[in-house]
Amino acid sequence: MYKYAVIIIGLIITLAAGCTTDEQAVQMQSSLSFLQNDLYSFKQETNAKLAQLTKDNENVGKQVVNVYAAVESRDEKIKSIMGKLDELEYQLRTYWSETKAMMGTQRKPDAAPGPVTQPGSPGMDARYESTYKEAFDAYQKGAYDEAIIKFTKFIESYSGTPLVPNAFYWTGESYMNLKNYEKAIVSFQEIIDKYPKSEKAPRALLSQAEAFSQTKDRKSSTTLLKRIIELYPKSEEAIIAERKLRNLNI
Repeated sequence: MYKYAVIIIGLIITLAAGCTTDEQAVQMQSSLSFLQNDLYSFKQETNAKLAQLTKDNENVGKQVVNVYAAVESRDEKIKSIMGKLDELEYQLRTYWSETKAMMGTQRKPDAAPGPVTQPGSPGMDARYESTYKEAFDAYQKGAYDEAIIKFTKFIESYSGTPLVPNAFYWTGESYMNLKNYEKAIVSFQEIIDKYPKSEKAPRALLSQAEAFSQTKDRKSSTTLLKRIIELYPKSEEAIIAERKLRNLNI
């Protein structure tokens, strides 16, 4: 740029003197041509650099967007995994509690079965707990079709026993594992309608919310999660429901 300034100043001084010769005129024309060529080259070079900078900035922008997308995807996966861990932990505790109860029954064969409302009802049949255990064992082994059949038979045969809500619940969970979400929803609804005070009622609502979520019915799923918090605010299911709602940004 200093070089261009010197040339321009020289031209101005020569013109100001008002006494240019032919030789000087030729020289001035040559200098002007040289200046124009250099300015054109400089302009082209500058445009090229600007274009490259723009391209680099666009690439950086795309990389930043990709990084943010990856981070968001990772966060969503973490949230999903945390929710699943909560549910698995709860189920493991439930398995252990129910299995321990069955083992206690086997150790005390003379112990009376669970409370019943009327003597002589199907609940007085001493086999009802062992029949339930057979169905529950099938579920734990992953034989979900077999578990559904056995739990259904149990419900039909021992409708007056206290394990019926559990049977409906594990029937629903069996359907969940088979990805038959519509039938799972129906099974969980049996508990919600008939046994709202059962310990399985809040869990049935939570599982039903998951079933609706799997069928892409987010509205029904969200409604059920809020209902758990409203009806069973001190339950573990309410804690899980709150976390799920936070993950949905609700």
